[in-house]
Amino acid sequence: MIFDFRLRPPYKGFKQLGIFSPVCHEAVPQKYHGIRSEAADKKDLDLFWKEMEDAGISGGVIIGRQVPNDAASVPNDDILDMAREYPGKIIPFGSVDVTRGVSATLDELDRIIELGIKGVAMEPAYAIPARKADANVLYPIYARCEKAGIPMVLTMSFFQGDLDYSDPVAVQHVAHDFPKLQVVVAHGCYPWVPQIFQVLITHPNVWLLPDIYMLNPTAPGNQMFGDAMKWLDAERILYGSAWPCYNLTQAVKDIERFNLSEEHKEKFFWKNAEKLLGISLG
Repeated sequence: MIFDFRLRPPYKGFKQLGIFSPVCHEAVPQKYHGIRSEAADKKDLDLFWKEMEDAGISGGVIIGRQVPNDAASVPNDDILDMAREYPGKIIPFGSVDVTRGVSATLDELDRIIELGIKGVAMEPAYAIPARKADANVLYPIYARCEKAGIPMVLTMSFFQGDLDYSDPVAVQHVAHDFPKLQVVVAHGCYPWVPQIFQVLITHPNVWLLPDIYMLNPTAPGNQMFGDAMKWLDAERILYGSAWPCYNLTQAVKDIERFNLSEEHKEKFFWKNAEKLLGISLG
């Protein structure tokens, strides 16, 4: 079984995102390691489902996006609509942006939790003003997610502002201050490897979602993610393709070079997601 924890399908608001214009796998850093995805090129949902089936992927998490630019955001209602339309295939994760103010952000968070969102994502470095993940203004949001028992996905890499905005130390602070909050680090704080692995060792509520920076064999240091599978016994490391940035079949195939044990592949491909989400994916 394979469960993909980072999908952005060609559905409603997702189609307007820059990752489709041009298709993400046609641009750096994916430009030199990308198989064309017809579903991504055509923004065709039926072809997307076929690509998932061909890759052996049974379902996944749809991660929302809220940033100050509405044209680069996806309404949370679009994600909830997709989960209702395709039950059993889609786990909906919404998103919030503190640029809109703490009170308004908490109101939106409460609304989507009530409507059935299963997790929430933030990109603090894209807020106005830019924030580090451990900024005090974000703490009420973390507290609300911790109380509701839903995971928080923090997208952190060199794409999110200056390098200090992706420093794993900020994740460490959040994980320490909110020990019952499950913190998922999308993009894996790249290029801060192997520092992020040490945060996982010392903080059992931190999860790694390295997506393209682990999958792409041309990404500098990508092999360290494979080493970390042994270093961490594959605990709390989640498989995610970051589609449409990666052809789904190619993404699964590129994992083979790590020569993971069957036990570690099971954890990576679905058991860790099952544990984090608290549901059966079988």
